[in-house]
Amino acid sequence: MSVCDLAAVRSILVVKLDEAGDFVMATPFLRALRAAAPQARILLAVREAVADLALTCRWVDGVVAPRPKEGGGIDFRGITPGGLTLFAECYRAGFDLALVPRYDFDRHGATTLAANSRAKLVAGFSERVTPWKADGNQGFDRAYGLALAPPPGRHEVEQNAALLEALGAGADPGPLELALTAEDRAEARRLLEAGDGAGDGRPLIAVAPGAASPRRAYPADRLAAVVSAVAGALGARVAVLGTVAERPAAAVLAAALPGRTIDLTGATPLRVAAAVTAEAALAITMDSAPAHLAAAAGVPVAVFSCHPIGGDPNHYHAPERFRPWTGGREERALVLRPEAAVPPCSSSCLAGEAHCIAAIDPAEATRRILALAAATIGERG
Repeated sequence: MSVCDLAAVRSILVVKLDEAGDFVMATPFLRALRAAAPQARILLAVREAVADLALTCRWVDGVVAPRPKEGGGIDFRGITPGGLTLFAECYRAGFDLALVPRYDFDRHGATTLAANSRAKLVAGFSERVTPWKADGNQGFDRAYGLALAPPPGRHEVEQNAALLEALGAGADPGPLELALTAEDRAEARRLLEAGDGAGDGRPLIAVAPGAASPRRAYPADRLAAVVSAVAGALGARVAVLGTVAERPAAAVLAAALPGRTIDLTGATPLRVAAAVTAEAALAITMDSAPAHLAAAAGVPVAVFSCHPIGGDPNHYHAPERFRPWTGGREERALVLRPEAAVPPCSSSCLAGEAHCIAAIDPAEATRRILALAAATIGERG
């Protein structure tokens, strides 16, 4: 029996203070929440770094970005027009429901914000679901009227669906979403044309060499060997995406593919980067946000992961939890993993630099990516 009648609630606060990839993986959750509570005013709180993606989300009525104030407390920036006003109105009246769709360790204060939202019910995932959450978020369960502890090792989309099901809503295992504007797409095409003209009809490969930590980034020289071989076999041009921190890797890629790369590192906000990816026939990424942007755009994607085959399926590196979600079309996503952990690592890679991931053989990675391309390029949707 549900602890909440979603069809009767008037206001819902969804606190999603995570990274860009996490936000994209939460889009089926937001879509299903709107279907279950069409009458409710749904407010979404995100980090400012993710605001570009959240701004165009069609399933919520307003988006705000909380930020700490000097001397304590929280300030809020309105992201959508009228978002801050609507948030303040719902806060004064008291939210009926606050949701924290964050299965793992809460590092950005989402639970704290939900607990202070004046909501009648706060629901999320128990501190007990992973050892590192139990350690880093000790006592957080006290903030929840409903603290779920679903089975481990499931994909984040499925875990979020479990939260909705506990509230009486139907699950939505459908595809990820990314709402791109006409301006986003036009800017992406402008950047590509400025980089290499019209492309001469060659297919485009979007390559994102960066990751949140060095252990999750395939070494640039090995990545360049793989991308060069794949692009050569496909007769493709390459667009390199990422932040300014990825410019050295982009330079290595450009040296391996002279005259065939477009360096867009540090040049695109998130939605424009997604729009560039949407123009591609194939994406090659690390275990990071661009993998999920590609999946949301319907682009076949190959992901380099540091998590070894046979590693802990509930680990925060595990593809079982974080592989690109393709809405049941698993053939459109390829995860390249080390055959085994490289000592002293065991259940996953915990090194400070590229370590286990460096054991992925470039020739084997090339073979598997070309097989992915052969099976999927030209077949979109």
